[in-house]
Amino acid sequence: MYETFGPTVAENGRVTFNLFLPDNKVDPTQYRRGGDPKIREIRVRGDFQHLLGGQDWDLASAPQLSKTAHPHGWLWTATLETPLPEGFYQYKYFVTFQNDTDRWVTDPCTKYGGVGDDENAAFVVGGSRLDVQPIANPLPPEDLIIYELMIDDFTAEFRQDRAPIDAIHDKLDYLQSLGINAIEFMPWTAWPGADFSWGYDPFQFFAVEYRYVHDATQTADKIYRLKRLINALHARGIHVIMDGVFNHVRAGINPNKGFAYVWLYQNPEESPYVGQFARGGFFEEFDYGNGCVQQFIHDVCQHWLDTYQLDGIRFDFTIGFFQPGDPNSGITRLIGDLRHHLAAQNRHHVALIVEHLTDNRYLAINDTNQMGATGCWFDPIMYQALAACRNGRIPPELLRTLNSKLEFQPDKWPVTYIENHDHARLLSEVGRSRWYKSQPAAIALFTSPGMVMVYNGQEFGEDYWLPPDGAERVSPRPLRWQQLHDDFVGQRLRWLYGRLATIRRLHPALRSPNVFPATGQAAGYGIINEQVIIYHRYGQTATGVARYIVVLNFGDWDQWVDVPFSTNGVWEELLGETAVTVANYRLPQAHIPSNWGRIFFQEAG
Repeated sequence: MYETFGPTVAENGRVTFNLFLPDNKVDPTQYRRGGDPKIREIRVRGDFQHLLGGQDWDLASAPQLSKTAHPHGWLWTATLETPLPEGFYQYKYFVTFQNDTDRWVTDPCTKYGGVGDDENAAFVVGGSRLDVQPIANPLPPEDLIIYELMIDDFTAEFRQDRAPIDAIHDKLDYLQSLGINAIEFMPWTAWPGADFSWGYDPFQFFAVEYRYVHDATQTADKIYRLKRLINALHARGIHVIMDGVFNHVRAGINPNKGFAYVWLYQNPEESPYVGQFARGGFFEEFDYGNGCVQQFIHDVCQHWLDTYQLDGIRFDFTIGFFQPGDPNSGITRLIGDLRHHLAAQNRHHVALIVEHLTDNRYLAINDTNQMGATGCWFDPIMYQALAACRNGRIPPELLRTLNSKLEFQPDKWPVTYIENHDHARLLSEVGRSRWYKSQPAAIALFTSPGMVMVYNGQEFGEDYWLPPDGAERVSPRPLRWQQLHDDFVGQRLRWLYGRLATIRRLHPALRSPNVFPATGQAAGYGIINEQVIIYHRYGQTATGVARYIVVLNFGDWDQWVDVPFSTNGVWEELLGETAVTVANYRLPQAHIPSNWGRIFFQEAG
């Protein structure tokens, strides 16, 4: 429903504005808490008015919207009588309330964000048109190797005056050669103002952030650029996952700026869209107890999934809109409704991933199962691998953590990582001069179950420090691409990540849920002398059973350990591309270099 609101542009260039407001007297399901917006008049003011015979942004010549009945409330509409020529146009609603106060308000359903700090809405007449083609071979979640990409930081060093979305094309060969098959883009939905942002403070949920898609030479081509990028990624078999923020909104403190469905109400506190629902903590919460919110966010997600043929959504901060035991509201209802919608289109491999970070991983797993999500971000590997890298001693719980699929339902998977945008870089924690300390953690990441994720720049040793809190957390940290080309550390790590991605891609059994031992020591497997960990991975293949013995040394000294094997015979060591012969189900005194590992492989029919 909401995806149909905002401006619509006819082929002849005539523009119609559509602004919806719910009313629980018309439809009682719309909200249980909220009130009447008390609007007397709405006019649309913008930079198109001179084409209608008036002056731009002038109130007297601004078209007035008329109020008509809608099954769920009221629809305010206005159609411009004069067709507009091709171009990019900005506008805002000027709302007069019953108490004679007035306010500038953006459009909550605009598909285009405006320029700069004014937080205008926008529309395009003409411009390039493009349909997004779905990925030809959508992969199941356990096959995904995800690259978390921050558009601004990723392109800052080389984009020059181009739109950041366009600049990403420069690195598509690189990303494909790295071996990833999915990109999770940090939020691209529009945020208030023109400053740098991670995008976790959205206010125009249907719009792409202006700074990401603006090119001064082609002002009418905006969302076209994102569609073109997605098509290029899909053509390479790379899935596209959107990071979506649907727990909270940046309403703002300026009545003329911020989320429109707050400021369209004479008394903003009577807006049914914001209010406490579950566990908040960031900006203003969406009140999922109200049907208008549930519908709005569903329609936002459906718009992105359908219009852009996305292969997944990562739902940010889901503890903020999850009610345990309630399938009829919040994130559980949202995922259920989206699954039904996708199934009707025969789209069965769309990843619906939650960031459900709690202090209790078992609670996060149980909640993920209850929500029906594809999987959830899984912090424990990051924390425990960091501890092992720092001091060379392996936390006792690491083996259980590497068995990351344990307790997830069969069709649900963790997203595993040793770095992400929300924490300091691993190399900033251990020191870039000790880059080699990160190697066993990377090998562990690629040899454990789950959707593997690499944060942009991790593969060549970016080492920015991220403060645990404070405003300076969200600040530019451009990728320093010279580290990839001119630096031994960057070159060595890039080789390792590429090799690990290749091994994982060529060995489907490494993506199985099977880990032995499941939680602790057994038959010579487990943690040895606090520095070495040994575990067994296995799974069915088309021709038999593939087996892997993984040995990791987090210590600063070479180790010679007795390694147990599940079968005798010749085993290939995948990292060193050598072979060993095993007898008596043991490889005695196997040499495991410091801060390194071995992946032994054998397949039997």
